[in-house]
Amino acid sequence: MENRLFTLLEQLEEILDRGTKVPLTGKVMVDEDSVLEILDGIRSVLPEEIRQANLILADRDRLLEDARSEGQRIVDRAQKQAEQMLQENEVVSQSRVYAEEIVRKAQQYSREVKLGALKYSDDLLNDIEAKIEESFKAIKESREELNSLARWDEKIQSDMNNE
Repeated sequence: MENRLFTLLEQLEEILDRGTKVPLTGKVMVDEDSVLEILDGIRSVLPEEIRQANLILADRDRLLEDARSEGQRIVDRAQKQAEQMLQENEVVSQSRVYAEEIVRKAQQYSREVKLGALKYSDDLLNDIEAKIEESFKAIKESREELNSLARWDEKIQSDMNNE
């Protein structure tokens, strides 16, 4: 079809080139029937060419719409992935903050337990020390009493022997 259209156009040019030139007017005299016949041929070929061009345009429009739709789907998917990554990142950040808070509280509790254990141990040792001192004092007093009794007994013995 395309070749037929070009052939008809070339024939029309040929008729114009062969036509008789009208002096001082820039016009050409041609055979009207030949020109009309070629124009009829062009008209018969053009509807098919226009139909094919319309099909090509429709196909182009469909391809453009498909490309736009696919592009939009890609953009939507990328936005969803970005939002999901942002949410995951936020969850990770919140989890990290929560974990750090738990560690801080555990360390604080550990210090408090350690200080409590040290105080309890010190109080217990202080009580034991006081009881040992009391026991030591009681032992010392008992020894002194025994020594006193032993001296008294020696004195009585000595007095009895001297009498």
